[in-house]
Amino acid sequence: MSRLPRVAVIGAGNWGKNHVRVFNRLGALQAVAEQSPELCKNLKAQYPKAAVVEDYTALLADPAIDAVVVATPAPTHARIAVEALEAGKDVLVEKPMALSVEEADLMAETASKHQRVLMVGHLLLYKPAVQKIIEIVQSGLLGELYLVDMRRIKLGKVRHEENVLWSFAPHDLAVLLHLVESSVSSVDAWGSAFLQPSIEDDYHVQIAFENGVQAHLHSSWLWPEDERKTVLVGSKGMLTYDEHENRIWWHKKTVDEELAAFDGGREELPFEEKDALEEEARHFLHCVSRRAVPLTSGEKSKGVIELLVRAENMNKRKREQNREYFVHESAYVDEPAKIGPGTQIWHFSHVMGGAEIGANCKIGQNVFIAANVKIGNNVKIQNNVSVYEGVILEDDVFCGPSMVFTNIKTPRSAYPRNTSSDYITTRVKKGASIGANATIVCGVTIGTHALVGAGAVVTKDVPGHALVVGNPAAIRGWVCKCGSTIKSSEEKEIHCSKCGTELVLSPDC
Repeated sequence: MSRLPRVAVIGAGNWGKNHVRVFNRLGALQAVAEQSPELCKNLKAQYPKAAVVEDYTALLADPAIDAVVVATPAPTHARIAVEALEAGKDVLVEKPMALSVEEADLMAETASKHQRVLMVGHLLLYKPAVQKIIEIVQSGLLGELYLVDMRRIKLGKVRHEENVLWSFAPHDLAVLLHLVESSVSSVDAWGSAFLQPSIEDDYHVQIAFENGVQAHLHSSWLWPEDERKTVLVGSKGMLTYDEHENRIWWHKKTVDEELAAFDGGREELPFEEKDALEEEARHFLHCVSRRAVPLTSGEKSKGVIELLVRAENMNKRKREQNREYFVHESAYVDEPAKIGPGTQIWHFSHVMGGAEIGANCKIGQNVFIAANVKIGNNVKIQNNVSVYEGVILEDDVFCGPSMVFTNIKTPRSAYPRNTSSDYITTRVKKGASIGANATIVCGVTIGTHALVGAGAVVTKDVPGHALVVGNPAAIRGWVCKCGSTIKSSEEKEIHCSKCGTELVLSPDC
């Protein structure tokens, strides 16, 4: 390609606007796609020679555009990049290139199939300082590389789509893989979520390479000081790079075979200063024009995604091992649900966020527990039961297979009643049991240690210790807390010959 490639930028928000600025400065900007009408208005005024549209698909069909930059939110990177590659466009996609190994594989395969350039925006690798560091390591100045420590921590912009590992760590991982040039032998990771459930704000990753190099990464957007620093430790010396100061220091410090420390001071290493984003853009234009393989090609960058996934999976396994309750791998527990120690949640069950389940409960197969449901301790819910919002189960309650709770008196599909204020409270008090296939109409209270027979339809309150059966359910006797059917006097005095319980029934049982 003799002329300069014509580039469209998809997404001109917080970071995409920088791509728009740089490609315009290089004379390659052809068009911009941005969903925000307000941003589109500003872009048209700022870049009058570029076409500005809200729908990026129109740009993919435009033969005048050779390449696109994808700078949209991370969850959309893979989808839009694949669409662009299939439309015959070369692609520069922002990091992370994808949110799964499968997506990264698809992107690389699509680029290969259509013979398109796929480059990932690992900006740090285009900084002259980082290029200098790689050159130093490869020259052997530090001797055998032992350790790499990378910190990217600050009080930063907290994201809702991806955690800090996916937001910050791709920068450092891309550099690390170029520095070490070895296969990964093991990954350990631990992350902490404080501000949002299941979106970690602080992450530590420990990586061991097959050539013996160890690496530690700390990523955080919940930190009092802004630090972007890389430390390299080798057999002949050490090196530090402060990204904010943009200075590289060679520390002439070693420990010899006799374990004696030597400190020969430090020396600043010079390098040429250039705009990293412009260097990245120039490299992309070069690769598009010459059909060259980028430094941060899609195929090479897959290794970053693989490391991110391994780290996240390790953190998830640790979290599961450390929690005090059990959830089967086929079950779903939405955050922020509260679950007590010793509770077991079995196959294909679903607990919604906001539900509270006590200790030592057993939730059987295919059980649904809605948001804001309150369940006490030692509750047993058998298979195929749905516990809807508005239902309260106190301690020691038993719900038999396929029994039914309701929470609305007059449901209508055409007139939805599906807010918390629409739901009518149903309370099942301590020690009560509900038999298989029974139906509990909302708004009733089932008393302490009551027993609802199989198939019964409960339409009104059930006294404590009452045995009810039928449709509608009616009292047919009385039961002890141990479950034994007992006789009572006219004064409702319970005398259980099996467990010795002596009890005078009261209206609030």
